[in-house]
Order: sequence, then structure tokens, then C-alpha cells
Amino acid sequence: MRVLVTGASGHVGGAVVRALHAAGMTVAAAARSPLDGFPPEVQPVRADFRGAFSDALRPALSGCGAVVHCAAVLPPAPDDEIAAVNTAATRALVALARECGVGQVVFLSSMSLLRRPLERPVTEAHPVAPDTAYARSKLDGETAVLDAGGGLTGTVFRITSPVGPGLRRDTIFSRFVRAAAAGEPLTLNGRGDRRQDYVDARDIADAVVRALSVRAGGLFNIASGGPVSNLELAERCRAVFGGRSGIVFSGAPDPDDGVVWEVAVGKARHTLGWSPGRTLEASLRDYREAGERLTSPDRTR
Repeated sequence: MRVLVTGASGHVGGAVVRALHAAGMTVAAAARSPLDGFPPEVQPVRADFRGAFSDALRPALSGCGAVVHCAAVLPPAPDDEIAAVNTAATRALVALARECGVGQVVFLSSMSLLRRPLERPVTEAHPVAPDTAYARSKLDGETAVLDAGGGLTGTVFRITSPVGPGLRRDTIFSRFVRAAAAGEPLTLNGRGDRRQDYVDARDIADAVVRALSVRAGGLFNIASGGPVSNLELAERCRAVFGGRSGIVFSGAPDPDDGVVWEVAVGKARHTLGWSPGRTLEASLRDYREAGERLTSPDRTR
């Protein structure tokens, strides 16, 4: 199968490109910046979802069985830019895919659109209540893909916090890894009991391969299924990187103290035959060993 991946220069998009290639698929990798580090068989495609992109993508879509749409603008980008790329461009891409005879579109969405407080466990039926431009744009993208029609199978992945090699965002995961590897203190706000679900980008990519292999449509949670508190993350970083770092509390509040992201992945297990395969320790170690560092503040993945 030939597959077009958008956002191929990003953390998750890059993992998807590599997983599809390893699975024997022909991959066209679309990004607005030059690509490197991919196998030579991967076809690079320059496309910028901030503007007109149909002419750039139409030739690459010829003969494609699927599109995996990973490209998105992330906060703190302006609201109008988020809407233009995440909503309008997603709708245009779905229409273009349908025009070109593509059979399936996989859209990477976000848990940010869910209503708070969280029900436990969080299933695909959890109520939505997007309260930011980014969350609204993700819900709009989900609707565009799931309601595509015209013989196009729409698949939506709501992913939790992606980690592992390729992560370039400044998150508590990346900060703790850098600090623990250097033997520096790991600083926690609040009580450190906010529990987050960290899923390795390579596991997300494996789920994409499974969804394309069985042409499964619909909405799926993609997560590790095991929430980890900020304090536990600090302790596990210390264990992986030699235990030289102290754990300190800043005294500053954490507004999400007590929040637990307990995410159910039973639907993905049953329908896709997928299960997360990387441990948190493997994600921590592999992120560090890949030598990843924060890059310039490019807010597009």
C-alpha cells in the first residue's frame, strides 16, 4: 500500500513514517521543511498547510490507499492560525483525498477536547467540551474525518501525551530526563500527584500500521493505559539515570493536582489487535540515547 503521511518532520509523524516503511508500505512524507533521517525509499513532499497545498499533494496522492494526517499547529500559536491549519486544512485534505480516490484517512487527535472533570476510565464515549481554540480545532478535524463519506474510511486516534525519541517539545518528561541525566534536581509543583498517561510515539505508529492493515474506521483511544504521577515520573527518571538527582518541591501550586488520566484502550486492543509495547523506562532511556534536544520554537508538527 502507498501511504501519504503529513507532519512527517514532527515527533509522531516521523515515527509513523518509519513504522509504515518498516511494515513494507510505500511512504510519501509531507512536511513544510526539508526532511532528513528517513530511508531513501521514502518520498519527500514539500507542503505547507498554512496556505494552498492541494497542487503540492495531488501528485503524491496518486495511487495512495491511505493518508495519515499528523500535521497540526500547537499552542501557543494564534487562534486564527490554529483554525486555519487544524480545521480548514484538515477539511480540505479530506476532500482532496476523496477526490483522489484514497480509501482511508487516519487523523491524530487529542484528549484536550474532553469535558472535565474526567470520568474514569476515559473511554471513547467520554463527553467532549472543547474550551480552547486548539481543542475546538481537533474536534472539528475529527468530525471532518469521521463524516467524510464517499467511500472514505475515517479513523481518529485520540492520543495522550506522546513521548520517546523525537520529542522536541518542552514538557515535564523532557525536562526531567535532561535534569536526571545531568544529576540535577527534579522540581515538582503542587503535591506531584497529577497522573498523566505517557504513550511512546512508536506505539502510536504501531497503532497506525494496525488500523491501515485492517482498514478499521471510527474513534480510538491510543494510550499506555497506565497513568503515572509527576512524583512517580521523577522517581523513575532517577532510577533510569543513576539516582544522582534529588526530588524537590517548588512550593508553587499545580492546578491539575489530583487529576488522573486513566484512559481505556480496550477498543483499540479488540478492533485493531494493538497493545502498547514500550515501557516508560524504555521511552525515557531511548529519548536520552537519541540525543534529542529542544529545537527552535517551530509550533507545527
